[in-house]
Amino acid sequence: MRFPDDVPTLTAGDVTLRAHHLDDVDAIVEQCTDPLSIEQTTVPLDYDREMAVHWVSESIPQTWADDREWLFAIESTHPDGARRFSGSLSLRDDGERRAEIAFGGHPAVRGRGVMTTAVGLLLDWGFDDRDLETVVWYAHVGNVASRRVAWKLGFTFGGTLRRWLVQRGVYRDGWTATLHRDDARLPVRPWSDAPVVDGERVRLRPLRESDAERVAESCSDPRTRQWIPALPEPYTADEGLRFIRNSWEMSMAGTPLWAVAARETDTLLGAVGVPRSGPAGLEIGYWAHPDARGRGVMTEAVGLLVRHAFLQRDEGGMGTHRLHISTAVGNAASRHVAEANGFVEFGVAREADELLDGSLVDLVELELVRSRWTALPGHQGPTSGTP
Repeated sequence: MRFPDDVPTLTAGDVTLRAHHLDDVDAIVEQCTDPLSIEQTTVPLDYDREMAVHWVSESIPQTWADDREWLFAIESTHPDGARRFSGSLSLRDDGERRAEIAFGGHPAVRGRGVMTTAVGLLLDWGFDDRDLETVVWYAHVGNVASRRVAWKLGFTFGGTLRRWLVQRGVYRDGWTATLHRDDARLPVRPWSDAPVVDGERVRLRPLRESDAERVAESCSDPRTRQWIPALPEPYTADEGLRFIRNSWEMSMAGTPLWAVAARETDTLLGAVGVPRSGPAGLEIGYWAHPDARGRGVMTEAVGLLVRHAFLQRDEGGMGTHRLHISTAVGNAASRHVAEANGFVEFGVAREADELLDGSLVDLVELELVRSRWTALPGHQGPTSGTP
């Protein structure tokens, strides 16, 4: 295919896919030197204008001539009202009517829906014009923005590939997903982020990779290990990082997990989440960093999660009607957190959990339903504001 003559122009609303040209060079440099681009792509660390000129004038035309990668520039209206280069995206031919999709946006248009529209246009063209059967998507674990685009367009996620994506000589874990030409092109399940929920002293926020050391400290603590004996031994920062990345997967699968952080310093104080959900409601689990115990931190954090869970979905909450906590007999601190938030015992599961020494322990089962929670002192119901 001849570049740029044979490169089609594709348009939907404000977004246009077209051939790259030299007028894009300065904006390409801006995108490729942006910290997020550096973190999540394979762009060289010393990217400069000369590299951009070579890419536009030589590399891209050659990929079209070889018919091995169909690479487009994105054009859209920027916040200042001017229409100009907004990113790049491509389909890379994998043979046998299969292709990999890749995309990256200029920082000025991120979060505006430009990339979702652009990727949708390219998929239409790939399935219709290139007669593709299946498209695969990869992203570094943690690239939630890219994953959200794939989710919006109906990709089916296949899990995590350990040490699969190579970035500047480093093997990184990757997410993968596929889209077949006959798929509905709609999200397979609702997106469920772990949103930020603020309290007086603590904040519930998504876990970050920078929390790994504090997670390791918490999960290496003897008291934590007494009640959660299945934790790896030794529990290193790498184990903490694996836990954090798994928390992102959990959140996007509808069972969110939050970091409990100090509002003033953002220091990790513990974690709280919803490890399981079903028709009978949501189960809550939690643990605290050793230096956060005895200060009411986890009581406040669980209270924030209770309120978020009972808040209706159209108000930003989880819309559940019942919450459940299981705590081992003898774990007085955990039971205090539950009862301080209005949970009441409804049964005991005999010898239902194993402790660190291998002995079996009974589990106290506690529950809280929305109707009872709204009647508790200090609560005017789950619609009395937003988290």
